[in-house]
Amino acid sequence: MQAALTLYGRDRSGRFDPGFVALGIQLARLLPEDRFDRQPLIGGGGRFVLVADARINNRSELAASMGLSPQQTANMCDADYILAAWEMWGEQGLEQLKGIFAFALWDDRDRILRLVRDPLGQRPLFYHQGPGRIMFASMAKGLHALPDVIRAPDVEQLRDHLALLPHSGSRSFFAGIDRVEPGGMLRFHADGRVETINWYDRTRNRSPRFNRAEDYVDAFRDLFDRAVADALRTDGTVACHLSAGRDSGLVTVTAAVQLARRGQRLAAYTHVPLPGAVLSFGPNRIGDEGPGAAKTASLHDNIDHRLIDCAHRNIGDDFDSTFHYCEYPLLNPSNSLWDSEISRRAAACGHKVMLTGQFGNMTVSVDGLERLPELLGRGRFLAWLRECLAVARTGRHSLRFLLAGSVLPFLSSDMVSQLRRLRGHPTLGLGDYTGLRPDLIGSAAFQRHLAENGFDPHFRSRPSVHATRRMVLWRRDCLALHTKGVLAATGLDTRDPTGDLRLVEFLSAVPTDLFLRRGETAWLFKKAFGDRLPAETVAVRRKGKQSADWATRLQQDLPGLRAEIDRARHSATATDLIDLDGLSADADAFPALEGRPQTVQMENTYHLRMLRALSVSHFLRKLESGNH
Repeated sequence: MQAALTLYGRDRSGRFDPGFVALGIQLARLLPEDRFDRQPLIGGGGRFVLVADARINNRSELAASMGLSPQQTANMCDADYILAAWEMWGEQGLEQLKGIFAFALWDDRDRILRLVRDPLGQRPLFYHQGPGRIMFASMAKGLHALPDVIRAPDVEQLRDHLALLPHSGSRSFFAGIDRVEPGGMLRFHADGRVETINWYDRTRNRSPRFNRAEDYVDAFRDLFDRAVADALRTDGTVACHLSAGRDSGLVTVTAAVQLARRGQRLAAYTHVPLPGAVLSFGPNRIGDEGPGAAKTASLHDNIDHRLIDCAHRNIGDDFDSTFHYCEYPLLNPSNSLWDSEISRRAAACGHKVMLTGQFGNMTVSVDGLERLPELLGRGRFLAWLRECLAVARTGRHSLRFLLAGSVLPFLSSDMVSQLRRLRGHPTLGLGDYTGLRPDLIGSAAFQRHLAENGFDPHFRSRPSVHATRRMVLWRRDCLALHTKGVLAATGLDTRDPTGDLRLVEFLSAVPTDLFLRRGETAWLFKKAFGDRLPAETVAVRRKGKQSADWATRLQQDLPGLRAEIDRARHSATATDLIDLDGLSADADAFPALEGRPQTVQMENTYHLRMLRALSVSHFLRKLESGNH
């Protein structure tokens, strides 16, 4: 198992193995304090044994709470903080940990093995129950190293993944291998009993309440700056993703200021379209984010801005590496091209940390329009009307748009489809943007499954700001796999300050009138950070269109994608799950671009339906063939 996981941690190997229980560690030194890491750690007078993959962000607060002096903490790694908290508070100490972690802890006195993940699930942890024993590993690869763990897909989980259902429950993409859920803990008792505990209550308010809006603004600013500072904890140099938008822009400029105090530079990478490509983006989207990103980068002298067009790469190039390192099927293979290329370029330049702003849409830059259905649902009709009129006066959205956004969350999916037909809009079905077989989609059993899991073919917002955030934030498990994969492939540690748990907890308690206030969307963001970004970025009405050159790329890469469809037929599972004949027909019917803008139907068919299906079929084929 350790040998199989070496690619995720090449710097140090350790093991505790008295015979009846074994815990191992493959350490990647990502933090300055990792040089003190001597896992597995033994504490409680020999009672506890711990192995952890962790970055604890509130080290100073923990030290103060536990009465530890600077001399005591000087040589403590982050796993030491977890063990010290457990020795002092036991399971109640989990609430004290603010950071990213997955760990296993053996209690020798009570004969219990505990597996634990952080609330946002930003580190993966898997397990397999065999006859008379339990095995666990940070990645499935560690479990597949064992001869009695089969290499086979969990077909139903892959089906749900392709249908874009949220990842809930313990199932993984592999048969016989389960995952510890985010914010979850498993207790495995020596007598065979297994307890599943959701240790993190997502409904609990952990944030202070203020009387004045200005106090929320100040607290927001201070907390975000702290999140960025903690993400910069490294002995190496730092790179970042930079788009033309608010989230990565805010991360970039904040990091640049903090790095400048240390006399350090920041490498900022922006994906730009292929030269001469036909771009696909709507009136509210930005096709080329290069110019906007350049304006942000120009604000600070220590930002080195680099444009990446990935001209030498093809869609599908990342299928093999993603399978091997990340162990999940991509949902957006065209975006993976530039994401992986940026990681490779940054690693080649010797950087150790890659900053992103992936969680930003659900944290720092929430626009707050979900406050409108929230007001309507609470019966506050006058407040709803005043806010609608105020938003309309800004010119950003029409009253018709605001009315629809207010009412649609409360309507059934069938009613939404009927309204779309009455207005002459196409009615989207699952088969329009996913490659599942039509007979599977239409089966009564699968339709019941979709309904039970709250599937919404129209992907409407939830009827409140906080409900939308909760729905998205707690169900992004593939990001943990992706982060581990990037680390294995490049040595880069990907960190997202916008996904800091302390920030999430703070914003989950912010009154929603601070997100949408007197017609101003993203009011809290603009008040806290409006002076850090170019004025046009702060006020921007448009969002960046990632991979706006997808159609040109796909047209160039069709021969390779057709070959991937043909290879998929060698997988019996892919044939049963995916509409391969339909994908072949779509490939043959790909229209000539000739400078014409792409339609929504074309994007659904090719950018979404075809590429996602091929990613899943490749995953199945590799898994069933032993990765040959």
